[in-house]
Amino acid sequence: MITEVNLIGITPEVIQIDDFEKIKKTFGSKIDLLILRFETDKEFNKHLNNFIALAEDLDKKISVNSRHIDHMPKDSNMHLNSKDLAKLDKRPISSSLILGASCHNEEEVYKAKKINCDYLLISPIQNTKNKDGLGWGHFKTLAALSDCPCFALGGMKEENIEDAVNNGGQGVAGISLLSD
Repeated sequence: MITEVNLIGITPEVIQIDDFEKIKKTFGSKIDLLILRFETDKEFNKHLNNFIALAEDLDKKISVNSRHIDHMPKDSNMHLNSKDLAKLDKRPISSSLILGASCHNEEEVYKAKKINCDYLLISPIQNTKNKDGLGWGHFKTLAALSDCPCFALGGMKEENIEDAVNNGGQGVAGISLLSD
């Protein structure tokens, strides 16, 4: 399911008027999986049906961030934030659906492995305005602990796919991939 993916997009937390058209173009041309992550449930509910229709039109996959778990449609692919990952002892959705998780350390990678995640976002790799980056060496260490594809997140651009692959990953993820 996720083995052919190299680029994972993440929606901005607030969608501005012209954002949807940019996301539509990028998702259609280069993004393989899109994670829906909005600031509020109101924002999520406002845009959910548009993204479901878009994914169907493009024959692509979307995944819903676990912060919206109470509003997720049944049979949705899910992406667990690290807080929600920590609460789980078993896989929260069917194995026929895609389950991903955000991981920042060994403990989270082991937890994701225990609940049979299909992919991991390891972050942040580069320094961001809010966090110090793990760097490629630590990404490589964490990716080696995983049984599933790992994607670098945090300051990533499309040209970083090669860096991710050279360090045991499969690709990159990020919000900025939708606007590059």
